[in-house]
Amino acid sequence: MIYAVLFLLLALIVWQGYEFWIAAGRSPRGERLERCRQSAQWRDGEFVNAEETPLLTGDAGFFAQMRKFFFSRVENLKPGSDIPTAKSSLKNIPRSQEVCVWLGHSTVYIQTRGVRFLFDPVLTNKLPVWWFMRPFAGADVYTTDDIPHIDYLVITHDHWDHLDWKTVRALEDRVDHVVCTLGIGEHFEYWGYDPHKIHDLDWHDSITVNDELVLRCLPSRHFSGRLGKHNTLWGSYLIDGPRRIFVSGDGGYDSRFKTFGEEYPGIDLAIIENGQYDPGWRHIHTLPDELPTAISDLGARRVLTYHNSKYALANHAWTEPLDSIYAHAQGQPWQLLTPRIGEQVLLDREQSFDKWW
Repeated sequence: MIYAVLFLLLALIVWQGYEFWIAAGRSPRGERLERCRQSAQWRDGEFVNAEETPLLTGDAGFFAQMRKFFFSRVENLKPGSDIPTAKSSLKNIPRSQEVCVWLGHSTVYIQTRGVRFLFDPVLTNKLPVWWFMRPFAGADVYTTDDIPHIDYLVITHDHWDHLDWKTVRALEDRVDHVVCTLGIGEHFEYWGYDPHKIHDLDWHDSITVNDELVLRCLPSRHFSGRLGKHNTLWGSYLIDGPRRIFVSGDGGYDSRFKTFGEEYPGIDLAIIENGQYDPGWRHIHTLPDELPTAISDLGARRVLTYHNSKYALANHAWTEPLDSIYAHAQGQPWQLLTPRIGEQVLLDREQSFDKWW
């Protein structure tokens, strides 16, 4: 009996190791690697930010930060009950409808001018890093079965909370195009995607979607890579058309927000990172007191903040990001939108949302 148990335990370890190996993806190679090397962001074998960006700040080193992350006790780190949601049926939304639906954390479904975009889909809760990335109760109401046919699957960077191999594998037959930052297309090709579907973009590259829409890849201030290698690029995106929609991805505050606001005035909706921050890594995630400045720099008319309310990936109360931006939004020229996960934001009309958290 004991040998059978040990055999099953060993088989489980081997299987989990194999899954992790596959999930980690593959480093860029061949022509894709050459494109990475030709980028203005490539230095000494890896991508770098436009501004000097130490990953950690302050006196605490890497191990001190990890000790703080894993062993600090934070009041209200996770919700005490299920996250309230308002799950919409994405498949029943007519293509003619102008709509944005936040699916939790950084996964966003956007439909504009008849085109369906899905950003950073993470819709499974059994990731290889599940031991520190478990979704809050109720926050995982969407699965891959809920996703309709997607015209453009868009990836801001390849960190585990933004790119999940099980999700994208399950969606493969329902995706026409994958748009990602440089190098990330290698993961998709490794996972079985047709290379002709994949479009790796550098900062300031763009794709013409149709006669009305252009999808632009823009800079961010972050880092990327699946296993510590910064050999894939990170970025943000602008759906540029009659209605401009900005999707920030992850990144610390810098001058890029003002540049975007000047180059692309009249942003109707900014979907911008708010959560999983810490003063110890202030350059790679925007802090709460910097977020209102970033929004004002963009000149956005409406704002939806994300990267919160699904995982505890930093040592702050789970409600703190929303409490902070809600307080800062009072009296501002921009409108803060606070939809529940799954609640439809209608892009062609005015709305207001409850303080649900």
